[in-house]
Amino acid sequence: MVFFAVTGLVGYVSKGEFNLLGFNFHILHSWLGITALLFSIGVFIQGAFFKKRQSLHHCRLGYIAAVFSFSALLMGMLLLTGMVNLVPVGLPTVQVPTSSILPEIETREFLNVTLTPLSEQGNNAIKGTQYIDRSVYRLQVAGLVENELNLSYGDLLRLPAYSEVAYMPCVEGWGFTAKWTGFRLVDLLDIVGLKPNATYVVFHCSDGYTTGLPLDYLKANKTLLAYGINDITLPPERGFPFQLVAVNKYGYKWAKWITTIEVGDKVVEGFWESRGYSNNGDVGSSPVGG
Repeated sequence: MVFFAVTGLVGYVSKGEFNLLGFNFHILHSWLGITALLFSIGVFIQGAFFKKRQSLHHCRLGYIAAVFSFSALLMGMLLLTGMVNLVPVGLPTVQVPTSSILPEIETREFLNVTLTPLSEQGNNAIKGTQYIDRSVYRLQVAGLVENELNLSYGDLLRLPAYSEVAYMPCVEGWGFTAKWTGFRLVDLLDIVGLKPNATYVVFHCSDGYTTGLPLDYLKANKTLLAYGINDITLPPERGFPFQLVAVNKYGYKWAKWITTIEVGDKVVEGFWESRGYSNNGDVGSSPVGG
């Protein structure tokens, strides 16, 4: 048990996501797991090196380790069921027309909502932060469209700009609220023109990551491709040049470093979806299976 716990902890730290500061469900889950590990190590050491002194204390250590282990397991199961990834209530659902020229001064409030500072926002990536050169970047729009396009960063900033406040919920139990500024994907798709059988959109990213969403969802939510967060240009770790703002979807649907948008007529399983995650990705439902 100690071996597997230590192995998991090493893997967790090596991903660069180890954070025990602040308070959210994910951090509490981490603390419970670490506490269970420490008590388990204590039980192991006492049993291996102090056999003559084994007593009621050894049993008590074992019971305590079991309680913390069970608590960590229970919280992990809650994460898997999606019960703890709830979007904060009362967030505005409006999109405000704005300018694509960002102030480049981080704002802490929008529409009377307190925003999470960039320094406190979590970030996951399959291959670490991607660094894309704005001057050579091109976004390709392909598939079931009338006119395939290859657009520069400047071309895309000329589309009508909007801002909205949205919460990005990770399946691990943490999340953050931010002001997102970008263009509506439907405005871009109107330019390329959709073929009648188009129903699904897949987003390809510079690190090989993929995920997809139904066209109906993207239209109904006027989904943004954001180039700004909290009034500053997306930093590389946040997804520059573009991050999908998939409102009411788990974070693995919020594609970053998008390079290609592919329109199709069938559901496609993305990177995590092909590994067992739900293809719907709806917040409040289980993020695995389905």
